[in-house]
Amino acid sequence: MEYHPLVPFLPENAKVLFLGSFPPQRKRWCMDFYYPNFINDHWRIEGEVFFGDRNHFVDDAHKCFSLSDIVDFCRQQGIAFYDASTAVCRLEDNASDKFLDVVQPTDVRALVAQLPHLRVIVTTGEKATETLCQTLDVPTIPKVNGSVVLPSLRSRDAGRLVLYRLPSSSRAYPLAFSKKVEAYRSMFLGAGLLKTAEPQLFYYDMGKGVTAFSTTRQGGCSTGSYVAFNINRYSGDSELHVGRNRELLCRLLNIGDDHLLMPHQTHDVRVACIDEAFMTLRAAERQEALEGVDALTTRLPGVCIGVSTADCVPLLLYDPRRQAVCAVHAGWRGTVGRIAEKAVAAMVASYGSCPQDLVAQTGPAISLDSFEVGQEVYDAFAAAAFPMEHISRQYPTTANAQEQKWHIDLPQCNRDQLLAAGLRAENISLSTVCTYQQSDTYFSARRLGVRSGRIFTGIVINRQQEGGQPCIG
Repeated sequence: MEYHPLVPFLPENAKVLFLGSFPPQRKRWCMDFYYPNFINDHWRIEGEVFFGDRNHFVDDAHKCFSLSDIVDFCRQQGIAFYDASTAVCRLEDNASDKFLDVVQPTDVRALVAQLPHLRVIVTTGEKATETLCQTLDVPTIPKVNGSVVLPSLRSRDAGRLVLYRLPSSSRAYPLAFSKKVEAYRSMFLGAGLLKTAEPQLFYYDMGKGVTAFSTTRQGGCSTGSYVAFNINRYSGDSELHVGRNRELLCRLLNIGDDHLLMPHQTHDVRVACIDEAFMTLRAAERQEALEGVDALTTRLPGVCIGVSTADCVPLLLYDPRRQAVCAVHAGWRGTVGRIAEKAVAAMVASYGSCPQDLVAQTGPAISLDSFEVGQEVYDAFAAAAFPMEHISRQYPTTANAQEQKWHIDLPQCNRDQLLAAGLRAENISLSTVCTYQQSDTYFSARRLGVRSGRIFTGIVINRQQEGGQPCIG
């Protein structure tokens, strides 16, 4: 049996904790620190990520790494190290993890308790990932470059802790060095150790009492089809990247993460009220309360409510007299269900709003020209008594000019509902952005696929500073 030969390296400012499987045999070491094997590329990857030089920590003349530089760097950046096991039996005389028999897993909870700023636990191999997941009873083992949330390791107010699995830095792992660097850089971006551009927002003028906006794809740290700014946790993006992007948006709005609210939308017509009682709920209780909700209302200043879209219509409502706001997700099903009218009714019932006082703004959505639908969608609108001659057109299909397909004008459908609910025409503004046609700036599920990012369209009632001046957050 071998016992772990190193003490945990735990800088108090650590945001990232690397957990390998177990150190190799000492005969393979070139320094008394983590990832000590000179032919392991961990420190070359970090050199490339942070300094653009794979040899930044390498002393080729002595076939070793610069230990003092590594320790200073890790203390400055906030990177901690240990391993997933404290005792093992090595079944073969080599450095392969598959020949390690774990005798005693690490008490990870004790490590986390010493790291108040920790955001992510990183595993760098199959053995370490499996050991950690078994120790913490994590039901789903993340795939390489995947992540899962570890809520049981945190107190209520400490924020989400993420387990992120990276490809092994061993040269035996079949992945090009450049791809490993890309994966590590993506993780460090999400953890906040690399500089990230601020999100670029498109603001709406709905009155001095509120801040209203839609996010664009610019800024943030998401990768792939989520590039680059996405805060939707339900579309397949990395939890680490979503969390970092939320942090960036909250900083811009000057609010805490618990004051940035987005429901889990299901294309229904349910409207939820965000009040003082809701704000006292625990995270799991909040999530349950926002499940299956497609519109939010509130009168609480400094609380940003919003909806997530990628072709559907986001709709914001503001009552300047009652100081109340509403955010609505209107996909075609919600539009058929007249969710815009129901949202107005909810504000009347909850806050005594007068429809004539309401100011409305739609956000980026798919346009009539781009929203081609099947006959069943057309029939659904017709059965719901929509004026089809007003909200639909037939255009030739791209594939066959002789074939006609129906197109629906979703923004106009929702404008008509607002008028029917009593809003003044001059108080309703429609965005001119077509998400399908401008998918380089705004997410479009039809262009990018369902597993892609989402636009967040939000509104927050501004708090008042001393002297009566408005202040976001």
